[in-house]
Amino acid sequence: MEQKEVVCGNRDPFLEFADTMAQWYHSFKTARSKQRNMTNSSKYPLDGSPYWIVHVMDCTGPVPAVGRLKRAGIRLSELKKFYEKSMLMVTDASGLPLGFDTLDEEWSSCTCFKELARGMCSGAMTTFCKIVDLLQRCMDAPMGGGTPRQFRRLKVNDKILHRLLQQLLFHKGNKMLDAELWIHRLKDWEPLNQERPSAFSLRWPPIHYCNICKSRSFPSQLQECSQCQAVFYCADKCSLADSEHEHWCAKMATYMGHEGLLADLPFNYAVEVTAEDFSLEDFLCKNKLVSSYWVHWSLLVRSPQPKIIPADTYCIWLEGHNKAYEPLEQEADKLMFGPNPNNRLSLKKPLVSWHQYYEWRSLSLSSVVAPLLSSPLSIYYIVTSLVPKHFPELHILKKQSLRIHMLESYKEFHTLVTFWELSVLLPHVNFELVFICGHLPSWCDKMQLCIQKVNGRVTVTDLSQMPLQKADRRSITVRVYRNFYHKLQEPEPEPDLVIGFKPAFLLNDSWFGTLPKLQALRVPAFFCEISELRCESSQEVMNKATGGAVSPPTINPFHCPLRINGGDNKLPRYSNGFIFRLLYKPLANIQHPLPVISSRDHTQALFESPHLTFKERRAAGLHCRHKRAKMTKRKCSTVFK
Repeated sequence: MEQKEVVCGNRDPFLEFADTMAQWYHSFKTARSKQRNMTNSSKYPLDGSPYWIVHVMDCTGPVPAVGRLKRAGIRLSELKKFYEKSMLMVTDASGLPLGFDTLDEEWSSCTCFKELARGMCSGAMTTFCKIVDLLQRCMDAPMGGGTPRQFRRLKVNDKILHRLLQQLLFHKGNKMLDAELWIHRLKDWEPLNQERPSAFSLRWPPIHYCNICKSRSFPSQLQECSQCQAVFYCADKCSLADSEHEHWCAKMATYMGHEGLLADLPFNYAVEVTAEDFSLEDFLCKNKLVSSYWVHWSLLVRSPQPKIIPADTYCIWLEGHNKAYEPLEQEADKLMFGPNPNNRLSLKKPLVSWHQYYEWRSLSLSSVVAPLLSSPLSIYYIVTSLVPKHFPELHILKKQSLRIHMLESYKEFHTLVTFWELSVLLPHVNFELVFICGHLPSWCDKMQLCIQKVNGRVTVTDLSQMPLQKADRRSITVRVYRNFYHKLQEPEPEPDLVIGFKPAFLLNDSWFGTLPKLQALRVPAFFCEISELRCESSQEVMNKATGGAVSPPTINPFHCPLRINGGDNKLPRYSNGFIFRLLYKPLANIQHPLPVISSRDHTQALFESPHLTFKERRAAGLHCRHKRAKMTKRKCSTVFK
């Protein structure tokens, strides 16, 4: 299988965002020279948004996330062309980006209003023409996707720009822009839903693109495969060119059939978060999930992969765990500060659904804490349900301690407090979590931590700075290595279990070294993936690397409820959505010819065996003498006969 159908869901969302904007801007520049008027816009239907906003954004500061852009192949020399410029962005009332352009730094000084009425201000006209071209392209091909449409009203957030448009729109005989301008400029961002924060906030919906040429939905309208209705194409030409899809079409249709099972969740917000058009950023903004652990989910609040803090102030990272569930105060009271569930609710059988867990933890089904708890509860499900089923000889439920190696689990490392739930669900087990990931920040290498309850509060403590204070006897030990599993040099005891989250076998070459090491250890290894397609694609890598295989995936009952949308297909994808395990290649069974050993030699070898105790060797000697006496007696009786 080619990688193109598996890239979706693996790619850094920040780079996906940047690539989409770059493609739209390129198509805008290409179309700019072809039309400069808006005479055809009246043919478009009106947009559902009550107004569009022309927003001026200052881009004169340093370029954020330079390292990630460089890894994506974007050269800094290209970015420098936009230094000292401002961005002219058009959004609808909800914050959905429709298009953008750039303005030179001195644009505001070029708007000479006294000469504007006489048509003598070239700088103002240049800026005005830019706005006209931008609005035209936003109507023809909105960056957020969808059919062409025209706006109802226009709002502007900048005082100078508002005055410029006001002068030119009401200038007698001006036919370039037929628009109704809001009479007052916006003092600040005014979202459509007034319950949201008053600060400027973009809404970035999932963007789909062609499975072959990767064209976004804004240059052309995408169409689905007529059979599986899962894969997008921009034209029949691309559909015919995708020879690989014929092999996968029936399987993709089967995967689409599991959409209802994955969306069958007990939460009050399940319909919203499992929809095909679900917008993660909109959901986070609406619920004010813009701080603490939630920054690892949001693209617009903070980039999820760069170093969160400088190396010399890593104590701030430790302190950040004190607000793990912020702003969910009620959930924090129960999960971080509250007592363990009452004995009357103690578990007699393993929990196997979100509904059972929420009921046992006395959480409301309207609580949005489930995404944070998905990974620790997935580990719980593997330990209590899958390992006993597939490896009954391990008797894992009777173990008093468990050492789990966590492979390539970046987000899980940054949300350590959530793993305290393991000690609550399985209080008789002492957990030892060993995070081994080559993409972790350098400051966390060889770190040793402890998750424990101190003075009634769950905390993460550096073992090298462990305070001399009374803590609960139950704790979770955490060790961290910034390295790939097969390159780990430190002497590390063999694990009881190996678990990985979103491993992406097909896209990371490091697995060709890690999988053979797991094959040699032959330790139970389970992995959580976002889709069945990703699970099945792991089979190719496992077979090539070790000659082994992977098990058929099973739906994880504790998968994250937030659907992952966008990309070149619309398969139902959820973080930790499916679980599969490694099926190791059987050991070589070579039959060597057994040497012929006489009874006397066998008895002598048994007698001299160093593995026997003194009493066992003595008993073996007596047996040997008794047997010899018996054989001698038989020979004598034969002779006398």
